[in-house]
Amino acid sequence: MEKSGFPKHLLEQPVKERTEYFTNYTMAHPHLVKAFQTLMRAIYKAPGTSLIFVVGATGVGKTTLLRRLVQKLNEAALPQLEIHKGKIPVFGVEAKSPEFSQFDWKDFYIRLLKAVNEPLIDKKITYEDEKVNERDSKAKWRRAVESALINRNPDAFYIDEAHHLALLSSGQKLKDQPEVLKSLANLANTKIILTGTYDLLPLIDLGDQLCRRTKTVHFQRYHPEYSIDEKSFKNLLKTFEQQLPLSNTPDLEKHWEFLYERSIGCVGMLKDWLSETLEYVLEQDEHARTITLKDLQLHARPVSQCLKIIKAVKVGEQKLQDSEQEIDELRRELRLIQNREETNLNKEFNNQNNQVEKTNKTIGKPKPIRYKVGQD
Repeated sequence: MEKSGFPKHLLEQPVKERTEYFTNYTMAHPHLVKAFQTLMRAIYKAPGTSLIFVVGATGVGKTTLLRRLVQKLNEAALPQLEIHKGKIPVFGVEAKSPEFSQFDWKDFYIRLLKAVNEPLIDKKITYEDEKVNERDSKAKWRRAVESALINRNPDAFYIDEAHHLALLSSGQKLKDQPEVLKSLANLANTKIILTGTYDLLPLIDLGDQLCRRTKTVHFQRYHPEYSIDEKSFKNLLKTFEQQLPLSNTPDLEKHWEFLYERSIGCVGMLKDWLSETLEYVLEQDEHARTITLKDLQLHARPVSQCLKIIKAVKVGEQKLQDSEQEIDELRRELRLIQNREETNLNKEFNNQNNQVEKTNKTIGKPKPIRYKVGQD
């Protein structure tokens, strides 16, 4: 499919404007569309779900997914905003990496209140008989967040870099993290979306109640061993090469294996790489006509880093696949396999009995028949 490409007037613009155009450019590629559609169904068509986990490799494009989500949820809520003036359809915060293996919930609550434009955050008061030092306690901020969410009535709010919630030393504390969020989602009647790398997976399967209330959206990278993914990745390169504001379109598809190798099939990593290369080329010569393989090699991620990333990614991908052993274990727990084995044994036993009955018949004994009597 032929693309329109970048606006040609950009060739006459300063380097900064040209690089910003490509950096801000996004497109709806197949894996992004699939993840987005699954996420939207989880928000609007999964009434029993409280927590939605969006997991994928680093640089797969989760930030682009969130931007698209914010845009669509805001558009969908426009009719409601005429009635509910204080409603905020969607908002988000980033989970800070914990210090000394202790996640700072107070800081999280304060930043969440700022995200919903809550007024007088530092003047919050409570109306119960409490100790004076409760002013700085997490409980106060938790109640303020609950109240803000109820008043703002969001359809969803997201926590980016949510894998930081799992960076704890204690197993019990780890289980507490999603429980706190599930409770918050239930009280505020909203969906909480947690996005992160595969390091987020330990938070997902922590108890039967959490399993029932959670949904996982796997934002996958491209795998060239599948022909459809190879074709999609090449189409991505064609689109990117036509959006690079250069007088001569570079032939990225020609070097698709190298580009895949150093991006491990993650569109976000690929896009950052191309953006960095474009900026460097234009800074060296604002009249540069194209990007060459040598330019790409100069700014490629080192092989050692790519190896480290792909090894971690493959472990995470494996955890999200249903193994034959797990399927058999589930069927055994449900007694599906045992019942099937018992049925087969019963059939075999009955067949053996039938064979015994056949072989025990008296040799030479005629079958019972009716003999004719009388004469014609």
